[in-house]
Amino acid sequence: MTTVPPATPDAPLTCLLVQPKFSQQNYWNYTAVADRLGAKTPAAPLGLLTVAALLPQQWSLSLVDLNVRGMTAEEWDAADVICVGGMLPQQGGILEIIERANRDGKYVAVGGADPSSQPEIYDRADALVIGEGEASIPLWLDAWRGGEPCGRFEAPERPDVALAPLPRFDLVDFRDYVHVGVQFSRGCPFNCEFCDIIELYGRVPRTKSTEQFLAELERLYQLGYRGWVDVVDDNFIGNKQRVKPMLRALAQWSRERKYPFFFSTEATMNLADDEEFLELMREVDFRFVFMGIETPDPATLAQTQKRVNSMSPIRERVAKVYEYGISVTAGFILGFDEEKAGADEALIRCIDDAGIVVAMVGLLVALPNTQLTRRLQREGRLLSPELTVVPIDDPTPYRLQTAGTYAEGDDQAGGLNFLTLRDRVEIFREYRRVVTQIYSPRPFMDRVLATARRLRPRRRHRTNWHETKRDVRALARLAWWMTRRRETRWLYWRNSLLSLLGGVQRFDFAQSMMLMYLHLGPQSQHVTRLVDQAIDFAEHEAEYPRQIDPAELASSANLPIVAS
Repeated sequence: MTTVPPATPDAPLTCLLVQPKFSQQNYWNYTAVADRLGAKTPAAPLGLLTVAALLPQQWSLSLVDLNVRGMTAEEWDAADVICVGGMLPQQGGILEIIERANRDGKYVAVGGADPSSQPEIYDRADALVIGEGEASIPLWLDAWRGGEPCGRFEAPERPDVALAPLPRFDLVDFRDYVHVGVQFSRGCPFNCEFCDIIELYGRVPRTKSTEQFLAELERLYQLGYRGWVDVVDDNFIGNKQRVKPMLRALAQWSRERKYPFFFSTEATMNLADDEEFLELMREVDFRFVFMGIETPDPATLAQTQKRVNSMSPIRERVAKVYEYGISVTAGFILGFDEEKAGADEALIRCIDDAGIVVAMVGLLVALPNTQLTRRLQREGRLLSPELTVVPIDDPTPYRLQTAGTYAEGDDQAGGLNFLTLRDRVEIFREYRRVVTQIYSPRPFMDRVLATARRLRPRRRHRTNWHETKRDVRALARLAWWMTRRRETRWLYWRNSLLSLLGGVQRFDFAQSMMLMYLHLGPQSQHVTRLVDQAIDFAEHEAEYPRQIDPAELASSANLPIVAS
C-alpha cells in the first residue's frame, strides 16, 4: 500500500521513530538483569538515535522504544512520518508496524540491517531505505523533494563514517538502559563464511575521527550520563592504526573528567597478540570484550575462513586478556560441515579451561546474503521457510524464518536451516549437552570464581551516587534471589566470600557475572526445551533426511522435502 506523504520533507513535520521489541527469549535481551539494576532493557537504540540525527532537524522527533514502554494512540495519531527498522530478530515487530501504518494511512519508512539484507520482505513500506543511513537517507529525502517519496533508496557506495552526525542521545531516558552505545568503526577485515557483517559493511573498516568520537562521549557526559558505554564496532581492532591514537586521546579525555565511563566492545581473538593495545584498553577502563571464538577445532576454523582464531591456543589468548583486567565473553557455534562427533566435549572443555563465564553457544544458521547461504544454495542444501529445499537456480532471495525460530527471536536454537552432513539429531543432542553443562549452577559458579581469580582488574571509573545506589540495590536483590534457591545458595556465598578476599574489584566482577545468571539460567532451560522439540521432530515427523552424503550434494536439490 502506498500512502500519500506530506508534500515535502522540508516542512516542520512530526516524526515518530519506533524501536521494535526483542523477544524475551533472545540471548542478549537480559531483561531480568536490567530489572535488578532498575532499568527496563539492556541497550539504548543507537541505530535510531543516529537516524534521528540524519533526518531534517526542523522535524519534531520523538522515539518510542517498545522494549521500554508501549506506544500511545496520541503519539501514533500525531505522526506525519513513521520511521522503523532493526535487525533480524526484530523482523516480526517491524512488519507489524508497517501493517499498522498501512491500515491507518500513515507514511512509513523502513531501514536497518534486516531490511537492507532482505528488502523484498518489507515491500509494503512506503519508503525502503537500504544500506547505511549517511548515504541512503539523503537519497530518500532528495527523491521526496523531487516528488517521488516512495520506493527503494540505496546509495551505490558505502559512506564515509566521518559524515555521521552526533546521535540524538537526548531522545532517550538513560535510566531505562543498562548501557549506552557509541560507534567508532564499521566493517571487519576478515572473511568468515557465515558472517553477514562483511556483506552489510564491508571488509575495509571505516573509522570516525578521534575528535568525532570524543565529541559523542562529550555529549553523553554533558547530558549527565555516567557508567557503562558499549563501543558497538563490528571488530574494534579492525583498523588498529586508527584505534590506537583514539585510545590515547580517550585516556587523556577520561583523566580530565575523572573517568566518567567504563567500556565494553567486540573484537577478534588477535587482540590478545597486541599487548600495547591491551594496555591502552586497560588505561581507559575497558572491562568486557566479546570474541567470536566459534570452535576450538582448527580444521573447522579453516573451513569457515576464520584461521585468525587458530594462530595461538585459545586458553593462552584469553588468559592474556585477563592479565589486563578485561573479561572475555565469547560466541561458539555447533553444526559446521567439518565438525566431527564429540564436538560437544571439546567445546565444554574449551569454555571451562579458558574460564569464559558468559558463553553464547548457538547452532549454525545460514543468514541472508552470506557466503555460507550462497554455498548451501549452490549445493542444494538450503531449506526454505516451508522446509523445502531451495532450488539451486532459484534467484529469489532467501527469507530466513521458519526453518528455525531465529527470526522470531531465538538466536541460539534457531539454526540448522539447511541439510547437514552429519546426523542433525546428533548435533542437537551435543548442543543440548553443551548448554545444559555450561549453565548448570555448579559449573557456571565454578567458572565465575576461577575467572575472578585469574582476572587482574584495575578499575578507573568511580561510581556516582546514582550508580552506587543502583548497584547496592542490585546486590541485595541478587543475594536474595541466589539464597532462596538451594542449588545456588552455597555457591553464591562461597563465591562472594572468596572473591572479596581477592579485593573489592574481583568481588565486583564476580557479582556482575552471577547477576547474569538470572538471565542465563532460565535462558538455557528455554533453549533445551526447544532442542528437545527439534529432536522429536527430526526423529519422528520430518520428511527430510537427518543427514546427507557429501557425494549426493549435486542432486540433493531434487529431494522430496515436505513439512509435516
